[in-house]
Amino acid sequence: MRNLKVFIAYNGADYHGFQRQDNAITVQEVVEKAIGRLLKTEPPVIYGCSRTDAGVHARRFCFNVHIDSSIPCEGFIKGINTLLPDSIAVLSCEDVDEEFHARFCTKAKEYVYLINNKPTRDVFMQKLAYHYPYSLNIKKMNDAAALFIGEHDFGAFCRAEGKSRVKTTVRTIYELGVAQKDGICEIKIRGNGFLYNMVRIVAGTLIYINEGRREVDDIAKAIETGERGFAGVTLPPEGLYLNNVLYEEEEVVDYKSELIKNFSMLHIKGMGRERMKKNIYLNTNNPVRWCKAIISDDRSVVVKKGKNYYVIGMGVIITINSNNFNVITAHRNLPRNYPQSFAEGFPDVTDE
Repeated sequence: MRNLKVFIAYNGADYHGFQRQDNAITVQEVVEKAIGRLLKTEPPVIYGCSRTDAGVHARRFCFNVHIDSSIPCEGFIKGINTLLPDSIAVLSCEDVDEEFHARFCTKAKEYVYLINNKPTRDVFMQKLAYHYPYSLNIKKMNDAAALFIGEHDFGAFCRAEGKSRVKTTVRTIYELGVAQKDGICEIKIRGNGFLYNMVRIVAGTLIYINEGRREVDDIAKAIETGERGFAGVTLPPEGLYLNNVLYEEEEVVDYKSELIKNFSMLHIKGMGRERMKKNIYLNTNNPVRWCKAIISDDRSVVVKKGKNYYVIGMGVIITINSNNFNVITAHRNLPRNYPQSFAEGFPDVTDE
């Protein structure tokens, strides 16, 4: 018996989610039937990496399936793609160990929420993006997005009935950013796992903050209290895409460890030192040691965008050039009550 690891893409507009259901057409049912037809057997059970809701799409969705056939992977891809509808396509296929499971072996998942931010509806994007015709302040949304990064209890960002499905509502977000180009806004989020409707609620919270219906501080309050009322609306499913699923440790880059390994190279040149003084009051005459203390803190998270690292924690964001490890800025960019313990002040680091 072989165990195949298969990646597919699908347009979820016409499906009631991925997981098989008795009273609706799902992606799982369609794919299982296609495999059965290809191999001339009863449809085998496929094990998906995630459940997706009705109307949600996937750019790289993984499943594994056990088959008793010698068909080459190339033949599997070509054959099944002739049997699948236009809304589903197999991207890759490979033999893997018996122990591999598409869901339980996942290291991280990445979602994208697409917003059509043009003044009028785009008829070619119907059911493929959420239409929001009003102005978006991308910088304001990114400032708020930074507060989600790290390990937190995201109970406030989960649909109520979803909480009973999980042992804990604590999750780690590695990256969350908002970008816009040619009238299309993309909210990309990567984490070790997500709760029911979590991405759509996070995206809705960023929209509410953009509109002024929620304040940045409300994110901290939602995380601390678990109260759904501090978060935003749940955006519609048509804008949501499972963008990627990561299985290898090296695919989930630990930028914090990367920085810590290069502590000896961390430095602040003249202009950077002046910018730090301008942006934050340091309780130390050794800002390099101060930055190292924040990077090393268990509560801090390090992400990378472009040529810079961004250290988020202790109530500040530190920007570090990834090429020369020059500290560019360190400024207050988080509410003082996020988390509440951070409000007690910044670290007082002195020379030994």
